[in-house]
Amino acid sequence: MLKSLASFSALALLLAACATTPPAPPKTAAAATPPPGCVGQTATRLPVKDGTCAGFGNTYTKQDIDNTGQVYADKALALMDPSVRVGH
Repeated sequence: MLKSLASFSALALLLAACATTPPAPPKTAAAATPPPGCVGQTATRLPVKDGTCAGFGNTYTKQDIDNTGQVYADKALALMDPSVRVGH
């Protein structure tokens, strides 16, 4: 009786060990970087899951705009991105 209980317990532990999933590999730096054109954060306060994009497009920081040397944002954006059209 004790021998069958011990063998059953060993078999149950063996099956339980095989049934567990292996831990997920850690994210590398390449996997953590978003794809080109992916905007990770927006001005909205809607939460965005890791690895997903809030939207697609270009983003420019205040530092980017200041580095152009232009006084007005429309001129700075036109310098940084030729597809931006300024005018009426």
